[in-house]
Amino acid sequence: MSAAQLAVVALCTAALILDGYDIQVMALTVPSLARSWALPPSDFGWALSGVVIGITVGSGVLGPLGDRFGRRTMLIAAMATAGIATAATALATSPAQFVFWRCLTGAGLGAGIPSCAALTSEFSPVANRSWVMGLMNSGPPIGAFSAGLIAPAVLETFGWRGTFVIGGVGPLLIAVLALGLPESLKFLYVRSPSDPRIARSLRKVAPEVHPSALQVRAPELTERRSPRDLIKPPYLRRTLLLWAMVCLNLFNLYVLVSWLPTILEQSGWNHAASLIGAVLIQAGGVIGGLSMSRFLDRGATKSALIGGFTLSAVCLASFAVLPGGAVWIVLLLLVGAGISGSQLSLNTLSAAYYPPSIKATGVAWALVIGGVGSTVGPLVGAGLIARHLTPVTIVALLAFPSLLCAVCAAQLRQEWQAH
Repeated sequence: MSAAQLAVVALCTAALILDGYDIQVMALTVPSLARSWALPPSDFGWALSGVVIGITVGSGVLGPLGDRFGRRTMLIAAMATAGIATAATALATSPAQFVFWRCLTGAGLGAGIPSCAALTSEFSPVANRSWVMGLMNSGPPIGAFSAGLIAPAVLETFGWRGTFVIGGVGPLLIAVLALGLPESLKFLYVRSPSDPRIARSLRKVAPEVHPSALQVRAPELTERRSPRDLIKPPYLRRTLLLWAMVCLNLFNLYVLVSWLPTILEQSGWNHAASLIGAVLIQAGGVIGGLSMSRFLDRGATKSALIGGFTLSAVCLASFAVLPGGAVWIVLLLLVGAGISGSQLSLNTLSAAYYPPSIKATGVAWALVIGGVGSTVGPLVGAGLIARHLTPVTIVALLAFPSLLCAVCAAQLRQEWQAH
């Protein structure tokens, strides 16, 4: 990989690390906010869902604009929006204001994620594309895990507002650095084969290749860019299976990401331990995601996903029968390897499903459908907590969506190809 390719992967990964931090930090501040404002934790259900609602709208409405205006352009605009909105969250004085700023933050993140996926996919070597995509997609759990390590000290020193100020600076820095990235070669070529930026980018990425030697397959030049194409042959079956798995798996992930600190505190863990324990699923997700991406490169995507979803289902059900303490630490790591690791693989898969002309659209709409599960998850979690179900019951119930994901994975056909 050239320096330009490495820069693309590094910056897109950094953008997703900040995405993970932004999503996790809200959940980590809920116990402090609830005590500070004398409100029950369940009152923050919509605030927790706000960023996911924004991601869903941003990815569906703004994400496909990467196919029209360029991946790099959308990444810069998205990171600037997310940075400003995250920093502004520190000024919130009520749960309603949290919902507004978190929705705007999510809109920025949602607009940028498809472009990150498309850029990384297109600038990665074909032989190791899934592994590189897995590395990039490990950004959110790394960011969420980092939030669990950073948040206790920041909350202690600066209070909950400091966590959002830190989360706002990072995306703004990414927006500035992204000005130096090359634009997608495939995007430029499909729009105008004579674009002078193609030659400039080639000199950075593959100086031995002359622009006149580039070719794009005919379907990539003529295929429509409407989201409706995702649910037409030849993509209908694979799209529906992908959307089902993404929706159900993200439902599980966001119930845990949003409410695990509160659930662990209700189970007897102290505040600092619950913050760290809550992000163990993210640590497990990084390991699981990178391991599973190797299976994707070897054509064993179906087996890897079935194994990941089955592992998460067994471990979630085990919370109801195994004692707490060290056993729960192991279970949290394994749940992360199954749920979060499988999600990283699904993200990689969504970028490999579709040709360049609709790649950002395909990734964006996988996020839209996943956003349904991500939005409902925190609200369902709030409802279960408000009904005073025991923590182990809440966690064990999540085994059912994981089992359904395993069933969907078993129906996959290995018909996609890396574009």
